[in-house]
Amino acid sequence: MDIKPGLSRREILERMAMVTGGAVSLTILSACDNGVSVPKSSEDLALKALSEANFNLVGDIVGTIIPDTDTLGAKSVNVHYLIDELAANWMSGDERMAFVKDLTVLDERIKRERGASFSELNLADRGAVLDQLGAEMLANDNGVKHIYRELRELTIFGYYTSEVGASEELAYDPIPGEFRGCIPFSDVGKTWSI
Repeated sequence: MDIKPGLSRREILERMAMVTGGAVSLTILSACDNGVSVPKSSEDLALKALSEANFNLVGDIVGTIIPDTDTLGAKSVNVHYLIDELAANWMSGDERMAFVKDLTVLDERIKRERGASFSELNLADRGAVLDQLGAEMLANDNGVKHIYRELRELTIFGYYTSEVGASEELAYDPIPGEFRGCIPFSDVGKTWSI
């Protein structure tokens, strides 16, 4: 990963937090306003904005970003359906067209560079593709949307607002008690969802 000389670790982290936080905040506010949620079952769900090929690409990418471990991963909780829903009902027409075009270009690029579609790659090669996209995203932080940034933000948002992400991956307390602002992580074991 190429980092510009003169950028301190603090500046890099500040920029990453600002870009990610701003985009995720807007996504969350808009999705909450429209009542969008991660579907619990994929039965009888129809695609709304993405082609079958783009939908499968998104599904494999979200499944690689947050894979199944001792809890279900992003693909298993249908985050790719949420992304399709957001593309159809949250993005403007121009944003949706750009998103779909960027997915198609990404799919073609992966096939050209790797000789196979993302779905056909093994886990190590999928990770290498996402590492490369992440490095490009950070290197080209000039305000231009990068498809990997969008996919990563939507994946994280969709997963951690799903029932599995909020209650199994994160610690969830529906009726929080007293506020204790500074406690060792070892005492709680998880980050809190609310």
